[in-house]
Amino acid sequence: MTPELAFEPGSSTAYHTGEWRIAKPLYRDKWPPCGQSCPASEDIQGWLALASEQQWETAWRKLTERNPFPATMGRICYHPCEQACNRGHLDSVVNIHAVERHLGDLAIANRWRHAPLDELPKRQRIAVVGAGPAGLSCAFQLVRRGYPVTVFDAQKEPGGTLRSGIPAYRLPKAVLADEIDAILALGIELQAGTRVGREISEEELRDRFDAIFLAIGTQRPRRYQGDASSHSVMSGLDFLHRLNRGERMVLPSRVAVIGGGNTAIDVARCARRLGAQVTILSPQDPPVNHLTRRGTEMPVSSQELMEAESEGVELLYRVGVRRLVRSGEHLSGIEIAHVDQVHDRHGRFNPVLFDGTEAFVPAGLAIFAIGQQVEWQGLEGLSQAPESERVWIGGDAGGSPRFAVAAVGSGYQAAMSILTALQDPAAPFAAEEKPHISFKQMHLEYYPARPRHEGRVIAQPLDGFDETVQGLAESDARQEAERCLSCGVCFQCDNCWHFCPDAAVIKKGAGYEIDYDYCKGCGICVQECPCGHIDMEKVE
Repeated sequence: MTPELAFEPGSSTAYHTGEWRIAKPLYRDKWPPCGQSCPASEDIQGWLALASEQQWETAWRKLTERNPFPATMGRICYHPCEQACNRGHLDSVVNIHAVERHLGDLAIANRWRHAPLDELPKRQRIAVVGAGPAGLSCAFQLVRRGYPVTVFDAQKEPGGTLRSGIPAYRLPKAVLADEIDAILALGIELQAGTRVGREISEEELRDRFDAIFLAIGTQRPRRYQGDASSHSVMSGLDFLHRLNRGERMVLPSRVAVIGGGNTAIDVARCARRLGAQVTILSPQDPPVNHLTRRGTEMPVSSQELMEAESEGVELLYRVGVRRLVRSGEHLSGIEIAHVDQVHDRHGRFNPVLFDGTEAFVPAGLAIFAIGQQVEWQGLEGLSQAPESERVWIGGDAGGSPRFAVAAVGSGYQAAMSILTALQDPAAPFAAEEKPHISFKQMHLEYYPARPRHEGRVIAQPLDGFDETVQGLAESDARQEAERCLSCGVCFQCDNCWHFCPDAAVIKKGAGYEIDYDYCKGCGICVQECPCGHIDMEKVE
């Protein structure tokens, strides 16, 4: 006997079962943690996705929307993006900086050139003081939008600290020069060897330009005040500048480097390459240590620290200089003591030494890498000018964290502020707010484990100043880009389409739509979305 049905076969589409639901799924892009933590605000997921499809030039153009130094930053950036990468909760983080370097090196090899974003020339002129990463980043953004930009720099060659303060084994000068040339080729006027306040006055700068961006960096090293003699004592910045100028330096057998930042590490590793036994005296704790007290860790890349130790640099933590010990004019060593307190009660860096803990460290040269200051001579008036007078300060001089990538981000933000002040209707200053996403909102079990690709070591570290690590091969760069989990951004895996019990997910070209007439709000699509792109929202 055939049972009677309450409805005709094939008529179920007449019943809009979606009316039953109390919640509905929504496709919503999130902001991956790599982009959240990037000081230059790169769309890292976006350019990695393009690189995974071997759209190399398009990926490079996507990357350089915010950062015109990929080959440089791919080598020297401390890559906080990788520290935040959700893939670390699955196997190992994506080697983002190596793919970035690969894209930058491809651009240099193939002579890709930046394209203007606006062909219509503007009449307002902008002056940028300082040709370091912040100044060139700002100039890059403005000139692409049609503004005539003049960059002034006191040095004979552009690059700022990228050129004068970073050793060649970390950043070959030819790589930096190629990326700067590509920026200047957009039509930026560079007046090198021109110090504002000497060759050109503040008043002339104000008269000639509609906006001014000061990105002069921190080029004056802090000096050690505990010894009247300068013999056998120098600053870390002076040491690196002399080395990068090609000066042949002969060091004593033992060198002490005082400081806990990246400059101290660079100085120590350079001194090792020059044949010295090197000890770093840091007033702070090592980073990533379960005994580290919050706020007292060295402001240095853990990777750089490990490489320094592997090269034979000795590190002494939580110690400070009590006095320099001399034999006549010659330095014989340093009396140190344990640092009892790193900061004073106002939170300022002001180490206090603990009496009775003194020790002696032999050294024939003491190099103090204890920070740099801004040199405002000749710029005193501009340094006090408010933004209402169309003067902006950025990079290290503006108080940004003293990393090159932070300077690049500062230059971008300054450019957007200048566009807004000039009432440019195309100023893209209002970034869309996207919700953040963590690994807890994802389903990592859907992703297979894949090994991380590293660059091959091509030279022994202490053999000289040649670059020691080779970039990724093209196949490795593609595979590394493919390891990106695409956190919070749909990558069209079809899981929502496959698993929807109501066939309410409809493919639409490069994405999906929900047919809410039939979606019951069961949430299976959310549970089966690997990257956490779908949210459930209550129906009012």
